[in-house]
Amino acid sequence: MKKFMLISSLLFLLINHIQAQKEITYSIPQWRLGVEAGVQPLYGSIAYQPNIRNNQSYYPDNDNDYYGGYVPWKDLTSFSFGLKPEFQIKKRLALTTGIRFNFYNATIESDRNFFLWKLKETETSVDYVRIKYISRDCYSLEIPLEVRLFPREKDYVVRHYFIFGTAFNFLVASTTEIEFQNPKMEKYTSNVLNEMGQPNIFKGSVYAGFGLKFGKMNYPFGNIEIHFPVFTYGNGKKDSFTNTVNIVGLRILTTLNISVSKTHKLSYTVID
Repeated sequence: MKKFMLISSLLFLLINHIQAQKEITYSIPQWRLGVEAGVQPLYGSIAYQPNIRNNQSYYPDNDNDYYGGYVPWKDLTSFSFGLKPEFQIKKRLALTTGIRFNFYNATIESDRNFFLWKLKETETSVDYVRIKYISRDCYSLEIPLEVRLFPREKDYVVRHYFIFGTAFNFLVASTTEIEFQNPKMEKYTSNVLNEMGQPNIFKGSVYAGFGLKFGKMNYPFGNIEIHFPVFTYGNGKKDSFTNTVNIVGLRILTTLNISVSKTHKLSYTVID
């Protein structure tokens, strides 16, 4: 009798436990299209320019670059916008790719009124021109490939996630502006450009990051992401000042996502 009562009690508890469990089903779009915009400061060492005369800086403590402080360099900052389709693979896993348009400017300028650029050197003489600044704009297309991992299964209004990605960047065009101290020296523009070298055609990057989703996935929702660290490679061309070495970057992105496919049903179990 005691055994029967024990077995009956266990069965009763098991049935109550099963009844207390609830399977909640919800739907999210399997395909989404994102429109993004972002900014990416890059930090590294500027490629050495042997044609710039290395003089002592006007400022005594400004000695932290290749040019002895004579030619300070402005950090590269890249601006971007693009389209990113996203595919929901599983409850907590999504794959993102797309195309991103990048623009950045690199500038070298004197901390005085000009710096000296060597045009020609012989055994007995050296010819220089005085330059106020050199500025180069670069335009490129980038293809990102990213994985998003959501720690929590439920589609909360605010939901955090982690990002792991890589990107392949291809140069499309670049323009360079040179301002001489003496406008008559503009006839040497082509000489300076030939000595400067061109930026790399290809660069790549790998990165990790953190993001927040705002809104339900069944409706248009937004994301904000921080990618850090961003490590770049393909910067081996050292004759162009738009190329840097030992780069570590930070990228901040905002995205608006819209469903473009049928919903994908997901479910999770809760215990009351």
